[in-house]
Amino acid sequence: MATADKYKNFVHLARHAEEGVDYDILIRKARGSAVAVVAPHGGKMELRTEEMARAIAGKKHALYVFRGMCKNAFNELHVTSTHFDEPRCLDLVARSDVTVTIHGSRVAEPVVFLSAMDKALQKKLMQAFTKAGVRAVADETHPYQSGKDPRNICNRNRRGQGVQLEFSRGIRDNPRLAAKCVKAVRACLKN
Repeated sequence: MATADKYKNFVHLARHAEEGVDYDILIRKARGSAVAVVAPHGGKMELRTEEMARAIAGKKHALYVFRGMCKNAFNELHVTSTHFDEPRCLDLVARSDVTVTIHGSRVAEPVVFLSAMDKALQKKLMQAFTKAGVRAVADETHPYQSGKDPRNICNRNRRGQGVQLEFSRGIRDNPRLAAKCVKAVRACLKN
């Protein structure tokens, strides 16, 4: 869903916000995995997306988290995924073949929205969420469609295609449902 971001990109944000004070960045590279899991709005921005990204990546896959730490972090630091160009994230994603970004939706009901250029992985994820009893909605039928934009951070990998997952508050606020979603995504990333 479109947001009126305060900053047009990371370069603009970095001129006005201080790393280690307003935000922090977590990067963990992985050997033997071509998968990158990215939470570009972690910390206090989209609550519990960081924790879900960490759990999905585990020790097997590369992980990147932009962690908002300041008061009112979402409004102060949010850079939409089609403009998210933090250099360390771009570098990590550029070295991956598969990229999954983890986001938070404000929707109260338990649902995950999928938007992707990687249609094969999107299909696998839709099936995995359905099998886990979690409602999943594909990008053709919901407003979160930026995962189909080539400029989206999820699509900046070697293959030029990734998946953006938007987990509703109804999932992120429910540890049992969040764990089901994490398990479903991890199973899809095994191959």
